[in-house]
Amino acid sequence: MRNKLALVKNVAALQLAYEALSGRDAGIPGMALVYGYTGAGKTTAITWLVNRTRGIYVRAAATWTPSTMLGRIMIELGATPLSKSAAMVDYIVSALTETQRPLFVDEADYLLGNIKMIETLRDIHDLSGVPVVLIGMEGIERRLVHRPQLARRISHWVEFLQSDLDDARTLASTVCEVSLDEELLQRLHTESAGSMGLMAVGLARIEAFAKANGWAVVTGEQWGDRKLHMGGAPKAKAGAR
Repeated sequence: MRNKLALVKNVAALQLAYEALSGRDAGIPGMALVYGYTGAGKTTAITWLVNRTRGIYVRAAATWTPSTMLGRIMIELGATPLSKSAAMVDYIVSALTETQRPLFVDEADYLLGNIKMIETLRDIHDLSGVPVVLIGMEGIERRLVHRPQLARRISHWVEFLQSDLDDARTLASTVCEVSLDEELLQRLHTESAGSMGLMAVGLARIEAFAKANGWAVVTGEQWGDRKLHMGGAPKAKAGAR
């Protein structure tokens, strides 16, 4: 399998949103929310964007407090956490302003239950001016409506949807070192229910099978009734593309 990012529709939407965020005019909010169901490829796409932008990435947890959040950001900035939260905010704002590195907060669902964390993150955004990207599960967008302090600063909402057949084709041609015929490609997409993660697992199995047999192309007939991946695929969401 090739270690390359497939430029599927979700990734293209994320890229466009970030470009608009980083090139926004003065006075335009600089936050984005990336959300969607498990398996849509958020983790892969965000990892790519963090590396591409030299972003500061932290992953929230259920046990986080404002001090914990600030300490994690300090560590990612290469600094030792300080004893006072106000001092850490000053340091973080100064460092982000100087470097213009964006801030990514994954599992942002955990922030919504703590108003002080929301206010602290809002202060970092307002004072530094750098893009702040929140990443959450499907449904976080509805919960954010009840947190207007944060919601009104989000200028880009990027929903990661289940992948369509064209996305499956793009993924296969990008990462798989053998080719699939249309029948097998459609089966891969259907049995994976649009999950990028499950399709990647299936492609790895197909590629290994093809290489073991010395084939450059695998057809649905050749694959037969073999399993494409273990376990069940996520249930398809109504209206997904």
